[in-house]
Amino acid sequence: MNTAHLRAIPTHQPTTTTATAISGHSDEAGPAELAARAEVARARRELPRVDDAVWNCYLGDLTARIAPTSEADPINIYASLLCAAGVHLGQKPRVQAGDDRHPLLVWPLIVGRSGAGRKGAGWSAARRLITSADPEFAATNIRSGLTSGEGLAIIFAEDDDPTDDSKAGNRKDQPKAGGLLPPGDRRLMVFEPEWAAVMARMRREGNTLSATLRAAWEGGDLSTLNVTARVAPNSHVGLLTHITPDEFRAKVSASDLAGGTYNRFLPLAVARSQFLPLSTGASDNVIAEHGIDFGRRLTEGAQLDTINLTPTATQLWRELYVEFGIDHGDTGPVEQFLARTAPNTLRIAAIHAAIDHTTHITTEHLHAAAGLVRYSIASVRTVFENNEDVAQLLAYITDAGPAGRTKQDITSGHYGGNKKAGDINTLLNRLITTGAITHAQRPRADGKPGRPTAIYIAG
Repeated sequence: MNTAHLRAIPTHQPTTTTATAISGHSDEAGPAELAARAEVARARRELPRVDDAVWNCYLGDLTARIAPTSEADPINIYASLLCAAGVHLGQKPRVQAGDDRHPLLVWPLIVGRSGAGRKGAGWSAARRLITSADPEFAATNIRSGLTSGEGLAIIFAEDDDPTDDSKAGNRKDQPKAGGLLPPGDRRLMVFEPEWAAVMARMRREGNTLSATLRAAWEGGDLSTLNVTARVAPNSHVGLLTHITPDEFRAKVSASDLAGGTYNRFLPLAVARSQFLPLSTGASDNVIAEHGIDFGRRLTEGAQLDTINLTPTATQLWRELYVEFGIDHGDTGPVEQFLARTAPNTLRIAAIHAAIDHTTHITTEHLHAAAGLVRYSIASVRTVFENNEDVAQLLAYITDAGPAGRTKQDITSGHYGGNKKAGDINTLLNRLITTGAITHAQRPRADGKPGRPTAIYIAG
């Protein structure tokens, strides 16, 4: 599969050839457009690097087919397809983790700036493929508007006597329980483009949405025991949400984190991938061709049962379990978000396996899943850890161009001697780890022997 375009996106804009192919016109960008492209490139340098292994799977190939004609971050398109695929596959395919059988449900939390993040564009591109794969599923099983735990549970409720309109919640002025989904269908993908509003509702006294979501992630019983009690023993809920970094930092509460709701999510930092003022999206032929294949794979994958690991994947999983299952010294929100990285990795890998219609997770499936989870970990750190300070330091280094900045430049020129060396090193290491900058050594200018000068250059 050709994913070269996806690998280039983090730090490069479309070439003239690409832009011409998309728009049908020669690239006649004026100063304002060139400045806009430079801003896109700057925003992308703030993002963590994406492991190439992420794209080495069927969903990576699908993303590569439509990303060149979209301004959306490829990770956004990819994660949207991943969430939808897990829901569409249904309740039968599962993966075992200890004593728990996990449903193939992954909950991406797309974190990007308003407008500049092009979060909606990612969903629009993915939804076209999902609709082509299964128009009925797209029309009936994708919903928005979470308000309360009871509201979610009632969709899956089973009434003792569905003909008795006197029962609570079955009044004639209300829809029947489960009426939003086809009869017997427990698959629901919830898309919430304004997750900040849902978060605000979750924090109201008496709102049970957080607790219900925790149960939904397990893929089972959403039954309620309050005055409008409902028996809802089966559910298969996927959740795709959008939020800005500022909203997320401001609205997430200590109680939310302590309750464990958010460690079920897969936070992914995104930014606009390229500047395409004349793009009309992927062609209908491309969508139709790949939609048919996507739909076939989902239908066949839904017939699988427990998905296991191949012998070689088992050995790799032991290594990944150590990587994702130990304490890395993170605290606060970052620590909480990393609590379920291991089961999320297995779920993602199992979705890849099911789409490939195999009962065993391969090393390729695991590498793709682990790459996405690593990106999620880096995204959380990017959102919560000194984000503004990092962005300002990156801008200062970027302004120097290929000449770069020395440690003395940064210490004295940028911080005026008012920041501790250890704190500066932490910020620089983070930028190096994410690939935003590179670290080089420059020989002494006077040619004399001695320690070379450390130079930091924007990637």
